[in-house]
Amino acid sequence: MKRCVYIVRQTAYTVFSFCYFLCMAFVLGMAGFFMLSVCGRNESNKRRYHKLLQRSSRFVINHVPGTTFNYSNNAGEDFSDPSIIICNHQSHLDLMAVMMLAPNIIILTKKWVWHNPFYGLIIRYADYLPVSDNDIMMEKIKDRISNGYSLVVFPEGTRSADCRIQRFHRGAFKMAEDLGLDIQPLFISGFGKVLPKTSFHLHPGCMSLEVMPRFKRSDPEWQKGGYRSIARLMHKIYLKKNEEMCHNR
Repeated sequence: MKRCVYIVRQTAYTVFSFCYFLCMAFVLGMAGFFMLSVCGRNESNKRRYHKLLQRSSRFVINHVPGTTFNYSNNAGEDFSDPSIIICNHQSHLDLMAVMMLAPNIIILTKKWVWHNPFYGLIIRYADYLPVSDNDIMMEKIKDRISNGYSLVVFPEGTRSADCRIQRFHRGAFKMAEDLGLDIQPLFISGFGKVLPKTSFHLHPGCMSLEVMPRFKRSDPEWQKGGYRSIARLMHKIYLKKNEEMCHNR
């Protein structure tokens, strides 16, 4: 009987959350149309739209049915200085967890996300960029950074199916080296349990996001081994952090 109640409850949570998501996507899409297409795609309107995305994301993450959310920022990071923000990747919810941190953030996404029929329009209004190696994308990244934005990259490249830390691709670290930016690491936990990669069904649980200390571009490790060395170092840090989280559960 308890199992049946659990299934019915979580199914109701999932249906409600999906309907809410569709409504929110529609509202944010319309807001983007009026704020940016009608009123003009200037920096002031872009920043207002990003603030709207930040507030909306914060509300959603703190109100996922059947879950709790913990946020830790002992590093005291305010995201005012541009950086390359890296984060482990577990769930579709990860994007909103990162978006809630500050308005001056853009996210590097896969091309299918950029063209998604539900929220692709929002992604494009927000100036989030599809993964690409071409010079045009790099010019857009430099433009956003010059206007005070940080770039979010998930170095694993895809969501982890079992919440373990996967291999880190080096693109984010190469970009930080080329652009002379710090690395700002974030660590998420529990998101892959609440909304697993292989499921669209919400599960109860505790999600957390921790802002870890910024890794300065001036650190001697950059000069010693370059971006490849930093990629390996960060991967080890994430593996250790994930192991600590598993032991504390």
